[in-house]
Amino acid sequence: MMVGRRQFLAGAAAVTLAAGARAQLLPGPGYGTPLGTSPFAPDIYRARRARLMAELKGGLAVIHGATAFDAPDNTLLAPFTQNGDFAWLTGIMDEPGAILVLAPAEATVKEWLFLPARDVEVERVTAERLPLGSLIEQRTGIQRVQRSTRLGGLVTQLATRHKELHFLGPVVSANAPIPETLELYHKIAARVPGTSIRDQSGLLTALRSVKEPRELELMHKAMAATRAGHIAAMRSVKPGMSERQLRRVLEEGFANAGGTGLAYNSIVAAGRNAASLHYITETGPIRDGDLVLIDAAASVGHYACDVTRTFPANGRFSAAQRKDYELVLAAQAAAEAKLKAGVAYDALEDAAKEVFRRAGRIDEFYHGLGHYVGLDVHDPFDRSKPIPAGAVITIEPGLYAHSANQGIRIEDQYLVTATGSERMSAGIPRSIAEIQAAMRG
Repeated sequence: MMVGRRQFLAGAAAVTLAAGARAQLLPGPGYGTPLGTSPFAPDIYRARRARLMAELKGGLAVIHGATAFDAPDNTLLAPFTQNGDFAWLTGIMDEPGAILVLAPAEATVKEWLFLPARDVEVERVTAERLPLGSLIEQRTGIQRVQRSTRLGGLVTQLATRHKELHFLGPVVSANAPIPETLELYHKIAARVPGTSIRDQSGLLTALRSVKEPRELELMHKAMAATRAGHIAAMRSVKPGMSERQLRRVLEEGFANAGGTGLAYNSIVAAGRNAASLHYITETGPIRDGDLVLIDAAASVGHYACDVTRTFPANGRFSAAQRKDYELVLAAQAAAEAKLKAGVAYDALEDAAKEVFRRAGRIDEFYHGLGHYVGLDVHDPFDRSKPIPAGAVITIEPGLYAHSANQGIRIEDQYLVTATGSERMSAGIPRSIAEIQAAMRG
């Protein structure tokens, strides 16, 4: 999946395919949000917060969760997707507008969860929310829970003692709205003399980049479901189908193999449509002789994966299609050969681009080579830093030509190791021989 598509799709990753990983429920009735933490138990998130606070040492940090947004007609809520940093630290996936405050140097209480005030009228339409009390603290594992109206007072009080406000991100462009956390920090600094704001925007990125074994287990499950869906699509495609019909086959394959959601909104594009990177219309016909590009993946327990395959609608690559496909595959192989811990991301991209440059096709590859994957299909990463062992990244070169009525992208997902990498998406037909064999079924 190309860099930036998650933002383009504005939260479509929240689509649910089947009942899947549920919150880790703690004592109390099985209703009312927050239900608990997901996909892991509260002690996992408590340990993550302790790791972060050990890095911060002193001062305090505020981390805002995602907020819900209304549909245009104000009658329904759009699907809610939690902010990745907040989700990684808390496991709270079902509470829009939640805010976490950490104060590592406090003697007793070091963490607070702030939740918006209840609105009984809204809850009749959406979901019942718990009143404040010990049940929320039990379910979330966070020491203190308060309403958001008390956030400013607490942070001001803490700032008078600790003076340092850690900004954990995100850093946004000058044209974007100022992040809520920075707005709050500026207000506090204007009222508490001697308070400073420290840039720690790379800290959570570094912590999240190296995947824990429990995270990798869920990502492997997501990949198994993704593998099943892609193979089902390859075996089912026929000239005369619509792109939307094929998408239904694909996503049913995800669900039947244990996928609990979509990692992002599926792209199924045939012929000329595949040359549009963010094509999501899905109304086009699949014609004999078309190449079909599918960029789609399942998620399990909120963890994503990301795969793209391109294959001929009639099961046979033409000579021209074969030549172009092999060129994209060679570019991917050149980058894959360099992938190991300690390598710069730019070295991978340069290796792939050199293959296209030698072939005189560099202008037909006009997106980033890949990205990190995890809780977000585009996990945050710092391309200026070497790739660490334990990171999960994609390599996804492509060639796009409206004039040739085709787009070709091959995307695989890799777990980076000290000496190389493991292709997590192995088993999803990739070579021409594998694809044609799979399509013969």
